[in-house]
This record gives sequence, structure tokens and C-alpha cells, in this order.
Amino acid sequence: MGDVQFTGNEYLVYLPNGTKRLGIKHPDYLPTTIVFADYGTKTVASGTTYQLKVKANKKRAKVDNSKKGMAVFNIKPSNAMLLIDGQIADGSGGVYTLQLPCGTHYYTVKIKDFSLNNQIVHIDKDAKTINVDLTEFFAKVDVSCKTADAEITVNGEQKGIGSWSSMVAPGSYTIEASKDGCHSQTRFIQLRDNETARVDFTTLKTITGSLRVDYEPAGADVLLNGKKVGVSPLVLKELPVGDYQLEIWKEYYIKEFYTIKIQEDKEWRESGKLKETEFGHLVEYANEGYPLMVADYYRYGSCSGGYGDAYTCSQDTTYVPFNPVRAIYWYKKYKKRCDEEGSYLIEEAIKALGPLYPSSNDDEALSFAWAKAAVDEIETWENNYFKYNLSAMWQGNPYAPLAWHYFYGVGCGKDLEKAKQMMRWACNEDGTYRYPAFTELIKEMGLDAELKYKKGY
Repeated sequence: MGDVQFTGNEYLVYLPNGTKRLGIKHPDYLPTTIVFADYGTKTVASGTTYQLKVKANKKRAKVDNSKKGMAVFNIKPSNAMLLIDGQIADGSGGVYTLQLPCGTHYYTVKIKDFSLNNQIVHIDKDAKTINVDLTEFFAKVDVSCKTADAEITVNGEQKGIGSWSSMVAPGSYTIEASKDGCHSQTRFIQLRDNETARVDFTTLKTITGSLRVDYEPAGADVLLNGKKVGVSPLVLKELPVGDYQLEIWKEYYIKEFYTIKIQEDKEWRESGKLKETEFGHLVEYANEGYPLMVADYYRYGSCSGGYGDAYTCSQDTTYVPFNPVRAIYWYKKYKKRCDEEGSYLIEEAIKALGPLYPSSNDDEALSFAWAKAAVDEIETWENNYFKYNLSAMWQGNPYAPLAWHYFYGVGCGKDLEKAKQMMRWACNEDGTYRYPAFTELIKEMGLDAELKYKKGY
């Protein structure tokens, strides 16, 4: 209580206006709590002097074990604990019906961090009822934060997520709202009896840094955790702190991968030049003269040869993503050349493609037709191996392009589990594969830990 003055056998104690109780402790005696309402004064008033005479309680109760009486304690709130002469009493729902030796007993009622210490009850042959209501001594606090998943802590102890409300003992409290990646907010409050306090935290501010990407060629896609966020050159400000997977990619170039860590008020920089793939050179050549090879690469992830110059994708630098819709674009260019030149060899090549040769102007409809034809053929093949008709399926290995269709839901229903199974079938029995084109699809499916790229043939 600050400056307590002692004169002879008196203490002068200055209490705030509205105080309801006073605790007294002495090393040689049991502590006690004086509740002013028990003496006709609910709260003390300012500018008033009160005189209180206190008789010290000895440390041991005086009882006659040969005689007993009944005492019923009704306690609020019901989850409070009752101790008789220092021992925990048996009861439930806030009601304690006890047979006690006649004489003087001391009881304490506790809840959380608050206790009403060493009150006196005299037990005799007549039954006694003792009502104790601690709720009038408690304060109420309501806490909320506009950041819904923020953690609410009170005096360092977690109490809730987003919001918290409770009855608490009067006293000082430090209330904090926090969330990983955000600046926390703190409030300090002092609560008194029957006081209600509301603590409203505003939206927690995100802790941010920035990212700068300067990569050639200009226009390369920049992805963070698999999501495109722009093209190079790129500056991202107010990026939430944390670890990210950075990818820089442009078609016909080898993708660059980085693990970056964005820190508060710092800029992470990545610069460089993407390496062009052999496939990029092939596309350049195909634009001038032979588009069928590029169509096959997009369609199968490899080129089986047979139409002019064969071109393999076994080089480590080759990056060929599956994309049947892109394949259709190149087949149409091939058809245009066929129409213009009327070459016998080209006509034979078109004939070899059979029912898969593109004839529609709707690329996605064609993609759907390819997928359906391949699914039908695989089901037929699985039922009867000898009915397997290679001309009606993707050449070489049909499973990987089918996986592409099922994974993206292009031309057929999206079925992730079926896509993964098709991708497994596209690999060797030991889970290895040799086409770099498989790598990206396997990674996106989450099978990269299971299936491994094997260089060469």
C-alpha cells in the first residue's frame, strides 16, 4: 500500500476510494483478509477515517474432536477451491457439505490467482451455512484483435486466439496480441474490484522486407512459392518476412531455383542470366523449317524421330515441358506446310498420326479428344494386351501426357490420384526416368521425393 505508518500498536493505512478488502500478513500468525462489507461498510470512501481492531489468529485451530457439527459452504463461482485448516475440502458444483469437529476453524477460498485467506468459522452442534461469493471481488476483461488469428497472452500466458474474455482478480496485467511475421501490440491495465475493462487491438502490422530480381532475358517469369508475382526486372516491396522458394523461368530457358529469406527492412537481390536450352535452338530452327519435331516434344516430352532429322532430349540442358495444347499449335503449322508443299513424305507422316492428327480449330477440344482416345486405348490395352493399337495413342510412352491431362484437368476431369498413378507408370520399375520433361510435372505432383531423374539412356 506504499507508505504504511506504524505508531505504537496502530498502523495508518491509506486506501484508494472504493477499496473493498484489506489483506494482513505476519510471519508468526496466519494471514487474514478483512472484507469491509462484513463490518457494515461495502467500500471505503475518500476523506474518511475508519478504525479496525484485529485479533491475531493463531496458527492452529482450536477444536474438540469428540464432538462434530455440520457446515454447508455455498461458494461462487462454482470452480473455486475450499480449504479447511489448510486441507482441501471435498465438494462439487460450489457446494461443500462437511462434518467438522466442534470449535474454531480457518477456511480459505481460492480461484486462479485470487484467494480469500483464513476466514473464521465456529462449529457447534447446530448446523451452519456459510455463503462465500468471490465474484464481487473480481474484475472482467474483454480482449479482441482485428487480426483474427492473433495469439492473446496475459502476463506471458496464452489465453486465446483472436479474442478472450474472463473474470480476473484485481491487479496489474500486461496483455499482448501477437502473430508470427507481424509486429505485436501490448497494453498495460490496472483492474479493481467489479471493474470491467475492454482492450481492443488494431490490425497487427505485417513485418516486411523487399525483393529485387534483375535477370536476363527481360520478361522472364518470377514465381514465389510456385505463384507468379511478375516478370524480370522486378521489385517487390512490403513482402512479408520469411523463407520463400524463388523461381525464374522463361520458355526455352533453364529454370533457376533459389531459397531466399526476406528480412525486416532489408532487400534481397538476385541477378543473372538464364541459360538457353537446346530446345530453344530447336524451336528457332523449327520456325524456319520443321515444326513437327517441336510438336512431338510438347506432346510426348521427347521426340521419337522418323520425320526427317531426329532430335533427342537426353542432354542435361534440355528443358521441354509437357503441353499438349501447345503441341496442337505446332501440328497446325505442320499441316499448313503439308498443304503448301504437298510432300509425299509429309502426307505419310500425317497418315501415321492416325486419329490424333489435329483437325479442329478448338485447341482444348482437340486436347480433350486426345485424352479420351488415349484413356480408351489404355483401358483396352489393360483388358487385352493384343488389342493395343499404338497409332491411337501418344507415341513412345503414353502415360506421362495422360498424367498432364489428369493433373491440369484439360480435356478431361481433374483427377490428381489418377495423374500420379499415370506418372508412376511412365517411369521405370525402380522409379527412375530419363526425360527432363518429366521433372517439372513430377515436382508439381509432389512425387519428386519418390521419382528420380536419371541422366542419359
